[in-house]
Amino acid sequence: MHDGQVEVPGAALAAATAAQFPELAGVDVVPVQSAGTVVAPFRVGAALLARVPLVPVRGASVTDALEAADQHARALRAHLSLAVPQLFGVGRPFAGYDGVWSLWTWLDGQSLDRVLDENPTLCDLDTLAVDLGRVLKAHQSLPAGGASWSGNGRGGKPLTDTDWVRTSIQRCAHLIDPGAATRVWESALDAPAHEGGPVSINGDPMPGNFIIKKGRLSGMIDISAPVVGDPAADLQPAWVAFDEPQRSAFKDAMGLDDAAWRRGRGWAFEMAIGGLHYYEHTNPLFFRLARHTLHRLSETA
Repeated sequence: MHDGQVEVPGAALAAATAAQFPELAGVDVVPVQSAGTVVAPFRVGAALLARVPLVPVRGASVTDALEAADQHARALRAHLSLAVPQLFGVGRPFAGYDGVWSLWTWLDGQSLDRVLDENPTLCDLDTLAVDLGRVLKAHQSLPAGGASWSGNGRGGKPLTDTDWVRTSIQRCAHLIDPGAATRVWESALDAPAHEGGPVSINGDPMPGNFIIKKGRLSGMIDISAPVVGDPAADLQPAWVAFDEPQRSAFKDAMGLDDAAWRRGRGWAFEMAIGGLHYYEHTNPLFFRLARHTLHRLSETA
């Protein structure tokens, strides 16, 4: 999918796990089916998950980012009414893989992207819309840690026009109506900017980052370093995951104004238009989510 991406060698990862974390010697290391675009996940025994970046990275900045993610996860666990994984350890490069990787606690359940794609009847979408909206709203009440936009994640900087989006629209011309897509994008760009200081946001509220267990929203995974910016970016699930009346229920639970709703359409569009062509032939599940998102955005323009 990406330049520099490697095939993570499972057997070598198992050997590295045993060597670097002796208490885990002998446990099974099994790949986990995922539509994720950043890491290859592996189940490690019954209690842990290895997250191995698809593009190997190393250095102090990588370790610092993992430590920041762990601190953020601790804050989320204390603040949110759902499970959040805990960092178990940071792994070093090993034979066949020249990068840093990490071990996190495992959360039981099924990722929301797979539930929506394969069997949405496994959860009550009406309840899910409200639960997810409330969780993201609670996330936004965390201290923002200052007045500066973080610059990372989706929403960590203001929504702006980019060559990437314009080029992506043209690259998707065989899949969508470029004129209609352009109108959706430009309408979002015309929305009033976020007023006041940036707030703590999720930064990547994609369905694959949430866990469903026994039909209810139960966990949040793939925790990154904190993202501070535009709360409208967390409105993406309105079009990625929901139709009416769930979309309106989610909007009400989030409690953001109409200007944010318009910007939220832009954040959802930016993700979907780029993903549609980029993952057309490499990530079928992400491609389908992006296509559904763009259809919903065009339908509600």
